[in-house]
Amino acid sequence: MGDGNTSTRDRPMRVGIVGLGTASTDIVPEILRHPQLDLAVGCDIRAEARTQFTHRYGVPAFETVEELVSGKSVDAVYVASPNRFHCEHAVIAASYGKELIVEKPLALTLAECDEMVAAAAANGVRLLAGHTHSFDAPIQAMEDLIADGVIGEVYMVNNWYYTDWLFRGRLADELDVGLGGGVVFRQAPHSVDIVRVLAAARPVSVRAVTSSVDTAHPTHGGFVALLTFDSGAVGNIVFSGYAHFDSSELTFGIGENGYPRSPDTHLAARRRISALGSADAEAQYKNSMRFGGDQAGQWLKSGDRDPSSQKHPCYGLTVVSGTRGDLRQTPDGIFRYGSGEWLEVPVARAPLERAAELDCLYNAWKDDTDLPSHDGRWAKGTLEVCLAIIESGRTGREVSLHHQLLPRTAAAAGAGQRR
Repeated sequence: MGDGNTSTRDRPMRVGIVGLGTASTDIVPEILRHPQLDLAVGCDIRAEARTQFTHRYGVPAFETVEELVSGKSVDAVYVASPNRFHCEHAVIAASYGKELIVEKPLALTLAECDEMVAAAAANGVRLLAGHTHSFDAPIQAMEDLIADGVIGEVYMVNNWYYTDWLFRGRLADELDVGLGGGVVFRQAPHSVDIVRVLAAARPVSVRAVTSSVDTAHPTHGGFVALLTFDSGAVGNIVFSGYAHFDSSELTFGIGENGYPRSPDTHLAARRRISALGSADAEAQYKNSMRFGGDQAGQWLKSGDRDPSSQKHPCYGLTVVSGTRGDLRQTPDGIFRYGSGEWLEVPVARAPLERAAELDCLYNAWKDDTDLPSHDGRWAKGTLEVCLAIIESGRTGREVSLHHQLLPRTAAAAGAGQRR
């Protein structure tokens, strides 16, 4: 894949960032700390964001994607623009021969996914579905244990996450489902990918109920989804963004960024948003967290916390049940439950929270190979499940799926059996 000119690949990969919002304030520090990546350039329509980005990191920032990708100083583009622009921006970057990481969800329609996959293929670049917690080391280790048959055949996967998503400060487009807002578009890809990876099979249908119960945030704020797989397994996903119960109580007090969470986190979130008093004030608060704001980089506040206290991220509670035992993610690895035995399987923590995702693209680019997992076709399958959750929630009917792939280890096992 690519141009085959591997002699130029013995150097860091230069990354440009499209969209200087809160997602970019999270990924940029990871890029800066990665030994094989260089932060090259940024892009945003907001002048104040560009100015702050350039001042902070000493690299240029442009107003348009075309300006960012037209030069030779960028090898890869991280697309973190609003969801409705993912397709447009990815296709432009691909047309200039740039490797791609696109934030979740990949796009808003399956047709847009097809357009992005086709653009990447036509220009010989890779399209990686970025950031979901299926990249987390314990989830990857659970996938490997399942592939090794440690718990037998998987028959059930559960992921439950109760969070404060709606009360972190939201802009209007983050709540508008038609623009890719609400928790199904913006958060469900994490859970859907986790369940798809660990079921070791293809989902064939979805039945779901969505919730919209906060009048100040009229959007999908929660959902329950049941995925049926072609193996006979089922996946159960429960998500709430309403800032009442905090499921980190079930994960030893560790949250989705790997740091301990105060029991008062959700109460504080609700009090903060309530005190703001209006949607405009809430938007101003959220804008302060983005590049150009006076609190940029404080979205997850990871820079303010003691790194020695960080554990594996826990995106809610994940439990996998097999015919010979269960697996449960923990902050330090995995609990394995079998017949007459219980043990903890430690999992080494990477020096970077997003290392697996960034390494995935870097290694494929360096070696001029295909992505091992999480490519555009996989992300299309994730979006198909998310769209099915919305449709089933609207109609009350089961929705069939038609664009699903096997996860990495299950696909490899199938290929081995065919040899």
